[in-house]
This record gives sequence, structure tokens and C-alpha cells, in this order.
Amino acid sequence: MLIVTLILIVLSVSIIIQSNQIKSLIYNQQAQFFIYEAKEVSTIIKDKSSPEVVNERLRILAQFLNATILIYNRDGDLTTAQKTQHEEHDHVILDKEFLARVLQGENIIHSGKVNNYPVDVFLVAVPVKDRNKITGAVVIYSPLAPLEQQIKNIRQISFWGALLGMGLATILSVFILKTMTRPLLNMEAVAHAIAAGEFGKQVPVVTNDEVGKLASSLNNMSLQLKEKIEAIERLDKTRQEFVSNVSHELRTPLTVIQSFSEAILDGLVKGEKEKDFYLKNVLEESKRLKRLVNDLLDLKALEAGPTLADMEYVLISKLVMVTAGNFMSLAREKNIDLTVTIKDKGVTVYGNIDRLKQVMTNLIGNAIAHTRPGGRVAIREEQKDDLVLLSVADNGPGIPPDEMENIWERFYKVDKSRARGAGGTGLGLAIARRIAELHGGTITVDSVLGEGAVFTIALPIANDV
Repeated sequence: MLIVTLILIVLSVSIIIQSNQIKSLIYNQQAQFFIYEAKEVSTIIKDKSSPEVVNERLRILAQFLNATILIYNRDGDLTTAQKTQHEEHDHVILDKEFLARVLQGENIIHSGKVNNYPVDVFLVAVPVKDRNKITGAVVIYSPLAPLEQQIKNIRQISFWGALLGMGLATILSVFILKTMTRPLLNMEAVAHAIAAGEFGKQVPVVTNDEVGKLASSLNNMSLQLKEKIEAIERLDKTRQEFVSNVSHELRTPLTVIQSFSEAILDGLVKGEKEKDFYLKNVLEESKRLKRLVNDLLDLKALEAGPTLADMEYVLISKLVMVTAGNFMSLAREKNIDLTVTIKDKGVTVYGNIDRLKQVMTNLIGNAIAHTRPGGRVAIREEQKDDLVLLSVADNGPGIPPDEMENIWERFYKVDKSRARGAGGTGLGLAIARRIAELHGGTITVDSVLGEGAVFTIALPIANDV
């Protein structure tokens, strides 16, 4: 009996020692993990990106960590609070004395109660340094219950394993310790990688228990974080390119207007004929600026929402004939044969008639502009299944194969040499495609270099007229 008692005492002491070691290890790893992520937050808020990009990155990071992120300035005032979607309470309110310690350069790790916050938390506070000067503080915390539950689960496993015998319990406890901590160590390595900017890093998942599920969740969040960061970077690049393109398009007409106006005001233009020439150029460039601004506003309005206003049933044959008729005089002036073929005069679509006219006007105008005198432009309407197809074909120079996908991009112009002379802004096809999409349709192009191009818009037929 004494031996059994001694064995039980030894087993109990062994379990207690192992439990404390496990708790200490998990707490230390969680603390290191939060410290690394707090330093990553410091890097994010010191970045020169826009506030929207910074806030989005902090929001993604908070969801990834399943923790709340608080940012304080040098005076101890809260400037940012990014909570997780699972937090049901207001964020933790920290004492001034606590913040003072952090702002003096001290890293603080705390587990348990914080003021009147209703649940125990695991909290890490790190000072933000910029050129060796403390400019604020970052606080990251999450509920302590999941961490305690993990420790409790490990203790239970250790206890039942110890009952099988001293030798087996020792071997089993070591095995469990390694099994449980290896994923945590891998997670720590992944945290290091993410802190260094290697988003998308994965943790090997070898179990299906709580730790394995945690590792799987970390992998999923890591991939999502990578995708979000890449999406933010693409958005930022797109914005930069858009600003650059707009600036480029505005610079030339503004330069012409300024230089020609200065020449007239400085008396450098002598004759009335020369003065008329200068004024005509100023007027043309002013019109070009107006077209560019109108197209930009048009595209912005189309991209603002998923639907169009003022929708009605539109008779396609009438739409095509009216739009084509507006170009008959121009076609005759350029000696271009403009023909219209209507297969079914009764086809109707549900849409915005002004926007549909805008698409047809753009396609017909482009076709005539790119067709040489003596050429032809053919407009055709036909049905295919539950779609009506409107095609505009020309026998102009065509589109190079490597530029077919680029023509739908904003400000892209295939014929750079004649773009300004033709008066185009490079936004027409982008607007046309967006209008087609808002009507539930598509717009495509087929072209053979040297033989012309065919633009086709497909729209769903309205069956409930």
C-alpha cells in the first residue's frame, strides 16, 4: 500500500510539474507571438501608405490573430481600436500608469483581469519607436479562456496517461508534450515569417485535434491575409496608374491652351488668320478636356452601383436604326458604305435606352474613324438562343493580336499616332463594356490584322413584354 501511495505521489508530482511546464511554455509562446505581431503593427502604422490601406491591413491582422489591436499616441490617447468580429464587449480601458510604463520603453505581458473588463485576457503591450524615440504604444489582447482550455486539455491527457503506470506515463507525457508543442513551435515560426512580410506561410497539419484545427485555421488565415494584402497592393497600383494616366491625358491639352493663349496675349500672333488658327486650337483642346472629364464622370457613375436607373423595354431595331442614322452624313462625307441589317424587328430588351445608344454610338463612331475612304461599315442585328447580338464590322486596319485584351483598359489606345487627332479619350470601350455588364450582357471583339474588326454586344432578350 505504501508503494502504491508513493507511486501515486510521484505520479501526481510528475503531472503537476509537467502541467506547469506546459502552461509556462504555451504562455511564453503566446507572448512571443503577440510581441512579434505588435512589432509588425508598429511597422504598418509607420508606413507611408494611405490611412485607408493602413486601417485595412490592421483589420485583416486583427481577424488573423483573433485578437483586438489598440494603438495609443505619445500622450497616451487611444487613436485606433481594431476589434475582432467575435468580441461582444467594448475594448479594454487601460490605466494611465500602465500606459506610462509602456511609453517609457517597457514591454508588458499580462494575463488575467484588466480593470472592469468582463473576461480574463492575455495582453501584450509594446512601445512604438521611430528613430530611437518612443512615439506611441501597441496593445494586443485576446480572451484567456481558449488558452486555458488548451492547457486544461493537455493536463487531462497527461493525467489519464499517468494512470497507466509510471514508466508508460513518463513516455506518454513526453510524446504528448512533443506532439502538442511542435505545431505551436511551427506556428511561432510562421508568426516570425509573417512578421517579416512572408504572407501565405503554412504550418504542417499532422493531427485533427484542437491544435491541428488551430493550425488549419492559421493556414487559412495566412492565405487570406496574403490574398488581402495582394488585393490591396493591386488596388493601390491601379489607383496610381489611374492618376498617372489622367495626369498624362490632361497635361497635353493644358499645355497647348496655356502656350497658345500666352502667345496671343504676348502679341506674338500678328495676323488675323494666324490668330484664328491659335484660337481654334485652344477651342479644340478645351473640348477635348471637356470630353475627358465627362467620360471620367460617366465611368465613375457606372462603376458606383450594380444597376442602372430609368430602365424600360427597348425595341432593338429602332435603337439600331436611329443610332446608325446619326452617322449617315458622316459616312457619306468619308465615302464609307454604311449598311444596316435587321433580322427581327420585334426583339426587345430591358435596359436604359440612353446608355444603349451610348454603346452603339461608340462602336459605330470607332468603326467609321478607323475605316479608310471607300471602305465599309456593316451593322447587323440577329438572335442566338435567348440573346440578341448587335455587331459593328469594319474593313479598317484591324487590331494586333497582342493588343486585343488591352483595348478594354482605361486610356488604352491602339493607334497612338492618331489618338489625339481623332478626339478619343481612351475611355469609350471601358464605358461600353461596363454598360453591357450592367444590362447582364457582354461585349467582345474579333479582328484580323489588315482586314478589319467586328465588335459584338450580346444582350438578354426580354421575354415578359
